[in-house]
Amino acid sequence: MNKSETVNRPRPPFQNEITVTALSSGIYNFSSPPVGFQQYLVIGDENALLIDTGIGVGSLKETVEKITHLPVIVINTHCHPDHAGGNAEFAPAYINPAELDVYHKMATLEFRKDDISHMPMGKTLAESLQPTGPEPVAIEDGAVINLGGREVSVLYTPGHTHGSLSVYDQQSGSLFVGDNISAREVAMTEWNADTVEHYRESLIKMKALNPTRVCTGHKPNILPPESIDSLLDAAEAVLSGADPFESPSRNGDIFLKYPRQSPNLCFRTDNIR
Repeated sequence: MNKSETVNRPRPPFQNEITVTALSSGIYNFSSPPVGFQQYLVIGDENALLIDTGIGVGSLKETVEKITHLPVIVINTHCHPDHAGGNAEFAPAYINPAELDVYHKMATLEFRKDDISHMPMGKTLAESLQPTGPEPVAIEDGAVINLGGREVSVLYTPGHTHGSLSVYDQQSGSLFVGDNISAREVAMTEWNADTVEHYRESLIKMKALNPTRVCTGHKPNILPPESIDSLLDAAEAVLSGADPFESPSRNGDIFLKYPRQSPNLCFRTDNIR
């Protein structure tokens, strides 16, 4: 095992309102408070698909309605508070059913109030959070959602959490991955993380789609498809016995990382079986 070292992570800047960027025909990227959580809207002829809802500061629904008045289907890539916290404004979200325990524990108003209190201006924003959302609905692995002239497919891709999923827009080749891909680090350290073995399988599924771009949950959030290859190489190296380095967290826990350069995997010893 290589020597332990502390990695200083830059804190994202404070953001006080929801911003919108048009990515391509019929695809919009939202960045929401307080630190630029990323959501995506894919528009068909009959329905729109909203991928993730942020932590629930402000009205994402009002922002969506400035773009389209089509019925909105919601899907959560996973149920961490910064991805499923705004669900209350919409019809029940679709999730991988393996993620339901995460939703019940981490997407509640009470949990999000505590979570946001550690973020810039969080204690002020805590009182403006959306309430706890409705019970999510299970969606099957491989399901295809027809938005009218546009189809998106759903893949179970456990890794960052045991119920993570990805959404693939066939028209644009865009792959929406939540926190399963990152420009800096994929964290597999919480109680709800899956194994490195399962994460490698998920990366292989993603790569097989040959996406044109990867859309992630945190900035920098639009990545080239090669980002999948980099993390797949890291996962395979770890499973082949590569020597990770130890990385202390802010609360004193020790995690393992590989490789040293970004993007890397951050995991626990029990993430490898």
